[in-house]
Amino acid sequence: VLLSTIAIYSCNKDKVATKPTIKITSINGNLIPFGGVLVVEMDFTDKEGDINNTIFVQKIRKNIRATATIRDTFSLTIPDFPVKSTGEIQLNMDYNNYLVSAINPPKVGTPPNEKFEDDTLEIRFALRDLAGNVSDTVSAGTIIVLRNN
Repeated sequence: VLLSTIAIYSCNKDKVATKPTIKITSINGNLIPFGGVLVVEMDFTDKEGDINNTIFVQKIRKNIRATATIRDTFSLTIPDFPVKSTGEIQLNMDYNNYLVSAINPPKVGTPPNEKFEDDTLEIRFALRDLAGNVSDTVSAGTIIVLRNN
């Protein structure tokens, strides 16, 4: 009985779930310079290896001053690759297309040193497989996008 129990637990311990999972493994920094790029690397697992070629992104602007924002929720296409149950994804999010949040950022400071307020963002990611299973959402934490040179 003891050997049977050990064998059952050993076999079940390393099973990969049907629902995809993602885990952020690295970010190139939480302060993105004017015109910079945010690079996010993550590991994924999916039992069937049928992840979709799309990862969903949500930006939440955390600044105290509320203002209209652009592209708060969007998807990024990742290259197709052979069916596999584990792997790595690298996202390169460029400044103008994916990071800028406020449409008309408020100005801070006093003239002549007045500048646009930086965007303080929480960026979240989720992955869906071809069967429609969606991973849990993971967060890159607080990312500050500088709006001035």
